[in-house]
Amino acid sequence: MDNMSIHRHSSNITTGIAYAIYENEEFIHHILHICSTKTDRSLDEDSQWLSGSDSYESWEQRLGSTEYISAAGLYCGILLAEAGHTVTIFEANNRAGGRVFTYRDPKNPSKYIGDMGAMRFSLDAQPYLNHLVRQRYKLNITEIISSNDNAFKYINGIFATHKQARENPDIFQFNTSQNERGKTPDQLFSEAVKPIQQTLLEEGWSSIQNKWDSYSIESYLHKMSLSRAAIDYIAIASNYESNSFTAILERIEGRTKNSSSSKSYRISNGSDLLIQSMVNDCQTMKSNRCSIHISTPVIKVELLPSNRIRLTTNISNNQIFDTVVVATTPTVTHFIEFEPRIDFVQKYLAMRQVNYICASKIYLFFNTSWWYTQENINGGSSDTDLPIRNINYPTMTNNQTDGGAILASYTFSKDSIAWQSLSESDAIELALRQLIQLHRNSSNMRNYFQGGKAKHWCEDPYERGAMTLFTPFQYTELFDKLQASVSNVLVVILRKISVEPHYAFPQKLY
Repeated sequence: MDNMSIHRHSSNITTGIAYAIYENEEFIHHILHICSTKTDRSLDEDSQWLSGSDSYESWEQRLGSTEYISAAGLYCGILLAEAGHTVTIFEANNRAGGRVFTYRDPKNPSKYIGDMGAMRFSLDAQPYLNHLVRQRYKLNITEIISSNDNAFKYINGIFATHKQARENPDIFQFNTSQNERGKTPDQLFSEAVKPIQQTLLEEGWSSIQNKWDSYSIESYLHKMSLSRAAIDYIAIASNYESNSFTAILERIEGRTKNSSSSKSYRISNGSDLLIQSMVNDCQTMKSNRCSIHISTPVIKVELLPSNRIRLTTNISNNQIFDTVVVATTPTVTHFIEFEPRIDFVQKYLAMRQVNYICASKIYLFFNTSWWYTQENINGGSSDTDLPIRNINYPTMTNNQTDGGAILASYTFSKDSIAWQSLSESDAIELALRQLIQLHRNSSNMRNYFQGGKAKHWCEDPYERGAMTLFTPFQYTELFDKLQASVSNVLVVILRKISVEPHYAFPQKLY
């Protein structure tokens, strides 16, 4: 029996799509390619969902063992097992899911819940993820209220509600030029990127990559003759100030995927219920075709002269497979030993050079929903130039007033690094003080405070970062290197991949 291994030492937060029936020996390569590219394409008309294993018995002798675990990787393994292959999954951590991680406070685990990684799912725009959540696993979901007029912006020492800021964009006293005044940050940015958006619509992604991959967000806005003040206003208001050095195409990709008309949802009671459903799917597979070994990191991947692969884990050094897929973050994969190293030079180069950023979240727990009862805020977010930067409010249902968890700070890159210098208790206290500062009608919120939890993804030994954000030239120079295989070793540096001739952006959980 042929063997195949897919290793998951760590994971970013993306979900894959797969097509059902390939009636040739390239079946597995289609599955692995699609799992690695994670596109959100709809199914072709004459394709079907992989919904069971009975139709794929003839494939059982083709592949043996798979090693892969994450939102994308775990389901890739499930698809292969359903297709008749024996799948063995190894996970370095003591849980599956990578950055799909939900914290439940021991004092009240049903109320004080915080999704430390993936928390928003654009199901209507992502048909395959929608199929998993709504149909296959039938998870309870709640639509997220993405904006609220009563939420705040506190910038340059000036308070305004979102409604006030929208109606008077000059309220924060940025020294913008005459032709920029009276425009919101989103209007300023939208006008600036019109040439890119129009080219994308008319000529496709390859054209805008050729023309604009050399620009960062900041350098592009400079080229479009925006004032320094306007650039600052856009960066602060969008919580993108610490990532202004990243590629302008990253922002275009995000804006295209997350249009203003698309809805976002959360999985009720925690995003990790999606992972638990996948794990259960694997463990209940017919004929024990899918099994998971946690706390089993792969240390070495050795390509043998026979084109088979020897894996070394923390408990074994003599596992031989025909194909190996390593699905991980670049900062973790860099520490796996690939031999012979000369064959993996370009892969190591890509892992070293790709921009993989930090992110931090700080949740605070309250026994009264003061944001709803005292501030009249239900869902949405507040933005500030204070260190907490971005606050996300829970979407309340049925006039719920008995409290819950509020995401008091969501930061990236150097903003996240600053928070990492604090102890967890100091970070929680500072976030609480700044939350009080921003909510004038709720200075008594400390009376309702029940504790908090901080998560810094760059300090996580199984992730060592949060997400890939390309810098200028990396779409052109690193894209192919990140997804390329080396013989029968497919090293999947998980990030956003587009495979459509124009644009079809992947499913990114954030």
